[in-house]
Amino acid sequence: MVIKLPWSELEIPLTSEFTTRRIGEDLKADIFIARDKENNISILVHHSQDLRKIFNKYRIDVGAVSSDYRASQTGFALQFKLQETNLIEYFDQFIQFVLKDLETIDDEIKIVEDFLLKLKNWKRFVSSSKYGRLSSEQVRGLLAEMNFLDMLLTAYPQDAAQILQSWYGPERLQHDFIFKDLAVEIKSISSSDKRSVKISSLHQLETNLAELYLHVTAILEAPENASDKTNLNKMVLCIKEKLKILNDPELKIIFEGKLLESNYIPDPYYDNTNYIIRKISDYIVLEDFPKVCSESMPNGILNVRYDLDLNSIDNYRVYGLVHKIGAAL
Repeated sequence: MVIKLPWSELEIPLTSEFTTRRIGEDLKADIFIARDKENNISILVHHSQDLRKIFNKYRIDVGAVSSDYRASQTGFALQFKLQETNLIEYFDQFIQFVLKDLETIDDEIKIVEDFLLKLKNWKRFVSSSKYGRLSSEQVRGLLAEMNFLDMLLTAYPQDAAQILQSWYGPERLQHDFIFKDLAVEIKSISSSDKRSVKISSLHQLETNLAELYLHVTAILEAPENASDKTNLNKMVLCIKEKLKILNDPELKIIFEGKLLESNYIPDPYYDNTNYIIRKISDYIVLEDFPKVCSESMPNGILNVRYDLDLNSIDNYRVYGLVHKIGAAL
């Protein structure tokens, strides 16, 4: 991961409270990176109005980042201080991500609010993640879930908020998507020739809901000349553009929160590997569907992982799953 902001150029101040350098020069608000006498680094967002109410509304503190609001010589300043120096790469990447999203905003109130909302989501990420990049298996899994999300947003844009809230995969709940009394489990395979998917817990193919479906997608490494290739960063941007058209800023905040719960933050590293996405099939998980059931497990066995042969479940194949979900929205 590459650090792009000039943190190393900030000397420890001898007389003043901070050594600062302005960034995001085209934005309405004055934004600075800063270093204090204790050698801590911060982001300072200066503005003219007293926006303490907005700060108090969205404020959240975790061990990695502390937030503060103060009067300054020119007005007021919102401060986010990084408490854990080992996270500087992620802090740097996320600040760049925030700045890019703020390029089209010319109101300092919205800039401060957007900063607070995004950093609130990022703080959730640093409080729960292992601060590492996603593995290739995790990338494929996230691509498969986002591809399904993209299909639903395309089919039912008027229900975007409900669709986003129904995406539970990042929260590692029992099922990846839950729509009222209907659930969908998303599985990815890495080769079109592969005819099995991994079931990673006893409960993935069990449900108390009326209907459970299995959606299988192939996430294949793309050759250089593939015209329909994509990658994790491109998929995220594609969905963001789709949400932007709906003209509801809260949708993007919900989506970004889900991504952070998936331990994803923008990283050029994810541009290095491109994929082709191919839908395989949808299956309905009925009572006699081949699966290991928790009720049949002997005492003392807490969990089981196994491979499910796709050839053995052809009789459970269904069509029109997206339409069924539309009826459940």
